[in-house]
Amino acid sequence: MFILSTSYFRANASWDDWWTYDGISGPSFWGLINPQWSLCSKGRRQSPINIEPDKLLFDPHLRSIHVDKHKISGFLCNTGQFLVFRTNKESKMRVNITGGPLAYHYQFEEIYIHYGQDDNHGSEHHVNNYAFPAEIQIYGFNAELYHNMSEAQHKSQGLVAISLMVQLGDTPNPELRIITSLFNRVQFRG
Repeated sequence: MFILSTSYFRANASWDDWWTYDGISGPSFWGLINPQWSLCSKGRRQSPINIEPDKLLFDPHLRSIHVDKHKISGFLCNTGQFLVFRTNKESKMRVNITGGPLAYHYQFEEIYIHYGQDDNHGSEHHVNNYAFPAEIQIYGFNAELYHNMSEAQHKSQGLVAISLMVQLGDTPNPELRIITSLFNRVQFRG
């Protein structure tokens, strides 16, 4: 299961402490907390979302999404709300995201990892009101039209976001283990 979006929102760092998923600073109040987030009160395609599979349309002609499999380096940071992996901008190796409904090549830039205090409530988004133990969000910018994430973030077709819902199981995932093995190094914010 994945969610694909071509828009993206970055919270202003000074508001990070206020931005949560519940209580008086949850999604219902985002548009009131910060004037820059006013669209959160008005928009219909706002995060977090609940996907209802019985309302989705199947497209038999939709191509698969392709993500290059190059080894890259980067930095893992705990924001206090989720973990973020950011690519090393000095690296010469780039990972492209193409295919699916994408008309452009998007350059991978960040991964956000959402998880909860227990195994029942970690994902930002839901499927049929079900919260997954974790969610991995992969972000990239349109490398054909823009030079970087900052330039692309407020532009049409500027960014892509792909969400992967994580389910617990008995079979280990070696690719996921590369990142999760580093979690104990970023237990605290900053």
